[in-house]
Amino acid sequence: MLCGLCACSNAPQNSAQPVQFGAGFNIPTTAESVPGGDKDVTDQADTATAANADASGTTDTAASTADAGVAVDPTADAAPGPDSTASGDAGSASADAGPTGDAGSTGDAGSTGDAGQAADAGVAADAGLAADTAASQDTGPTPEGCTDNDKDGFGVGCANGPDCDDTNPHFSGLCPDCTKANYPGCPCAGGAANCYSGAPNWIGKGACQAGVQVCSGGFWGECAGEVLPLPESCNGKDDNCNGLVDEGVLSSCGTCDMSCTLQSLGPNGATPFDPTAASSNGVGVDKNGYVVLDQTKVNVDLNHIWVANSSQATVSKVDTKTGWEVGRYAICGNPSRTSVDLNGDVWVGCRSGGGVVKIINNKKNCIDKNGNGKIDTSADTDGNHMISPNEMVSGDECVQFTVFPGGNIARAAGVDKDNHAWIGFWSAKKLYRLEPKAGKTVASVALPCSPYGLVIDQQGVIWVQGAGCGLVRVDPKTLTTQLFKPPFSYSAYGINVDMFGNIWLGGGWGAVRYDPVKNSWYKSPGVGSSSAVATGMDGYTYVVNDGPSTVTKINSLTGASQGTISLGSGRGPHGVALDYDGYVWAVNLSKSTVSKCDPKTMKVVGEWPVGKGPYTYSDMTGYTLNNFTAPKGHYTHTFGFSSWAGRVAEAKTTTVWSEIDADVETPAGSYVKVRYRAGDTIKLLEAQPWSKELGPFPVATFPIDLTKLGAAKARFLQVEVFLQAASKTKLSPKVKSLTAKGKQVFVP
Repeated sequence: MLCGLCACSNAPQNSAQPVQFGAGFNIPTTAESVPGGDKDVTDQADTATAANADASGTTDTAASTADAGVAVDPTADAAPGPDSTASGDAGSASADAGPTGDAGSTGDAGSTGDAGQAADAGVAADAGLAADTAASQDTGPTPEGCTDNDKDGFGVGCANGPDCDDTNPHFSGLCPDCTKANYPGCPCAGGAANCYSGAPNWIGKGACQAGVQVCSGGFWGECAGEVLPLPESCNGKDDNCNGLVDEGVLSSCGTCDMSCTLQSLGPNGATPFDPTAASSNGVGVDKNGYVVLDQTKVNVDLNHIWVANSSQATVSKVDTKTGWEVGRYAICGNPSRTSVDLNGDVWVGCRSGGGVVKIINNKKNCIDKNGNGKIDTSADTDGNHMISPNEMVSGDECVQFTVFPGGNIARAAGVDKDNHAWIGFWSAKKLYRLEPKAGKTVASVALPCSPYGLVIDQQGVIWVQGAGCGLVRVDPKTLTTQLFKPPFSYSAYGINVDMFGNIWLGGGWGAVRYDPVKNSWYKSPGVGSSSAVATGMDGYTYVVNDGPSTVTKINSLTGASQGTISLGSGRGPHGVALDYDGYVWAVNLSKSTVSKCDPKTMKVVGEWPVGKGPYTYSDMTGYTLNNFTAPKGHYTHTFGFSSWAGRVAEAKTTTVWSEIDADVETPAGSYVKVRYRAGDTIKLLEAQPWSKELGPFPVATFPIDLTKLGAAKARFLQVEVFLQAASKTKLSPKVKSLTAKGKQVFVP
């Protein structure tokens, strides 16, 4: 035991000296360190009230009451009074604080074990100590030849054996060093002291606190009221006195409910974000480990350029990595505009008959319409890297649908951030918005000009190039229009938007840039007659010059020409686009080929055949949509347990999911949305429909209370977070953490 004050009787009344707990360790004797906590214990035992013996030896009536039931004996004069006697009336004390109750008396009726200090307010017989320590353990006459001065039955020549201290009846076989600590039974001069049998550094931490040791009858009693460390239990306290509360005994939810489960993703949690091709699209992690948009991580197959072969009524699908034609599809007459959507599928507008066609990019998503157990679609079966007529399929099952919204000449096409197509009809002077599942018309706009081409900018605004009329701005929310005319002769074909939000037009007078913010026009000097126009994330704009068969590279900010790429004479290019590796593609009408150009070396790196009469002015790779119109992505994670290590068999447990939470940072104009689904196996999970999209966040707030949205009771919960960049700045939202909370329940 580490005990405190060895002798306290000489300390002044109500002193507040710290009690010594070993070398260099002090704790104040405050109520916090004493059981009961409402009175101080000083070196003079000022919590007790007792009569002090006066100098003449007369005694006052003793009525000692100590804190928390621990009685403190009254302090005494240095010497006992001559008439001090011990009465036999149990419970009363009238003894001098000398070492014996009645000097020289042993075992008589006035000095029995309970006389003098017996039943002294809870200290009597403390842990085996005699109530009257002055006359305790009277063993009767000492046997002949046995020297037993302290009458404890031990001594020289005694039957019980020798005595290690024949002046102290509390020790016999083993005597502690009473100069080092206040061991129970060691001599003392009165008073009380703090005591602690554990490590000193435990005191004051958590539940641990010192006790009180009382000097009674000249000997120290046991340490009463101390609190030692206990095994940690879930009670909101630091039971093991290590400075932590409920460590190791809480559920993952941070509560005492062990059926509660909280799983968390993020750099500061147990599981970091790990975007993979299977779990995400268009997102990565930044240097902090947060999920952010990253268009280099788009895993939708966008490595194709879709070329409308006007003279053949077909569309060629060309791999931009190899240049090989991997598909060719027979569609409506005289196609000329192709626009790739967010899934890599393509919309095609035809100038004969007004048909609008959607072709599925990934064969796995095509539908077996004739029920023969396979997908009938075109393929390069002879390995010559192009599709011949006999390799095409009648009724190709990757052609999702053909619709006729209105009008007979579909000449403008684009896709918005919600993956809906906008198709412009030349003669009807109308613009139609078509939903992606069946091509149903969901909105229409009357235009002041016949639409030749269109592009959708970073804010979702639709810009229609009305050949010979002007530039038309269409608000997709109000469906209202505005017409802007250049201050010079107007003759345009292609249209696109650059990374700075400016609109570029290609035409007979070269290349023109319109600034929607300043409402100003700029004509790029030194650029000859052009047709199609493309813009890149490299800060350059590219136009094709059909006469000289070249591609001109223009600085998008300054408008200055940076030189030309020669395609070879007689190509007559009538289309241009960028792929996701930064290469520029030209569609060669006169040669029925496509050319791949390196804008850094200004050289052609390859040329490959397509169908007859290729003629395409629109976003044929989806580059504009994914980089400027709708940079977006998603991250998916499945919460739950692949196995359950609890007491109940795995098959007998499930989870009632109650909450989805996320910590997100959303620059102005950006947002995230969430959806979820649940299932008892991964296979069942993937067969379940998704919930409706929740959000956007901000506006909506986290956490999401699933208990108000319908049942989510299953072993697995799959959560998908959509990230949308800011419309103006294109700054990405950040997902810092994602959590799901639920309660494990038994399934009977």
